[in-house]
Amino acid sequence: MRIKFLGAAQEVTGSKHLLEISGKKILLECGMFQGRREESDRKNRKLLLDPREIDAVILSHAHIDHSGLLPVLVKNGFSGKIFCTPATTDILKPMLSDSAKIQESDAKYFLRKKRLARNAVFPIEPLYQQIHVDETLQKIQQLKRGKSLEIFPGITLTFFHAGHVLGSAQVFIEFLENGKKRSLAFSGDLGRKNRKILQDPEKIPSAEILISESTYGGRLHPSVTQNCENLKNAILKTSARGGKILIPSFALERSQEILYDLHFLYLSGEVPKLPIFVDSPLTTNFTKIFQKNLDNFDDDLKKNFLEKNLNPFEFKELKHTNSVDDSKKLNFISGPAIIISASGMCEGGRIRHHLRNSIDNPKNSILIVGFQAKHTLGRRIVEKRQMVKIFDQFYKLKAEVFSLNEYSAHADQKDLLENIENIKNLKKIFLVHGEFDQAEILKNKILETKNDAEITIPNFKDFLEI
Repeated sequence: MRIKFLGAAQEVTGSKHLLEISGKKILLECGMFQGRREESDRKNRKLLLDPREIDAVILSHAHIDHSGLLPVLVKNGFSGKIFCTPATTDILKPMLSDSAKIQESDAKYFLRKKRLARNAVFPIEPLYQQIHVDETLQKIQQLKRGKSLEIFPGITLTFFHAGHVLGSAQVFIEFLENGKKRSLAFSGDLGRKNRKILQDPEKIPSAEILISESTYGGRLHPSVTQNCENLKNAILKTSARGGKILIPSFALERSQEILYDLHFLYLSGEVPKLPIFVDSPLTTNFTKIFQKNLDNFDDDLKKNFLEKNLNPFEFKELKHTNSVDDSKKLNFISGPAIIISASGMCEGGRIRHHLRNSIDNPKNSILIVGFQAKHTLGRRIVEKRQMVKIFDQFYKLKAEVFSLNEYSAHADQKDLLENIENIKNLKKIFLVHGEFDQAEILKNKILETKNDAEITIPNFKDFLEI
């Protein structure tokens, strides 16, 4: 068996790991690199593998940094199956279609930029188009969590709850090699326990090899019980000075969690009922998908809302803006309001327009509710840079910045350690999907309890035989 690490190695984006098992090439994830525009475009055009040689893809969840290059794979000759959960399948359709539109928009941006720079026309092609998305969706084979499927002779796949986003799964593969039964687990992106919407991550009882994420391997999150309280405080403080609250939020999961808590706070009367605008058609689409996947929800949501015949994601004060004109009108709101818009790292989508319009007003607030990768606008806002660049212009950051890390959908160090300690018979552990310092801290903590396991933080392009 061999593993080649082609993405999310010592960084938190572009997840892609190639397994060679019993003569089959299986790709774990096919994620898009997200970061600075030109660097992202360059990296996303190089798959570093031959799609025609890949026998199957296993997808842990639908986030674009895990799924976003699937259409590129298909466009370039992949003809196998893509295995994922039913809810992930539901999400992939709007997720990848939206990504295709962004590719076309980015292609126009690069073309315009090169024209201005060199006074010449360069043919810039989008990474993929809707036709490639349609072809990708036709290759999906759904597998429910807890069910095992022999995807090739002697190679069996099982999904376990990951608790990260709707449909997310941990991957468990059993296979025969030289007559010996072996096993590999892949955490995908692991969620936190006791969150309000999704079921908790499941325990994988035993595996010889583990590929684990390490996003927050060196950090401990505030308790998930604090998120509502901190959200309430940010609303009270900003509304008192008459400002807008901008929430750059991932369209999948984070936005729905924010809506859940806002609805809860409004029902309890703990905050003024400000108008709330979800300015992201993709978020609106995902919220509808949530409502048809009730089997993914935990008991808290059922108790607080469903048993009372309430929809956690829809209420009187909430409005969805779909058209560009409706989105532009939000710039002229004079009183306090809450605007939830994608993208979560502020690198695309309508949130950049709202930030450009509101970031230099000290009455306003920006609520950061998710991980911000290096070199993103969101990261610069979290770092509270005095000046930030939006649409090639610099703006003073005067709005108050709140970092609500308790909303993170990623496991922290404690959760990651617990997940690893629950897996018996581990011989080798690979730490991916984390910046090097976070993975290194996690490695040293693991060694305190599993000092018989070999732990590796692979480099990008490492090709290791096991």
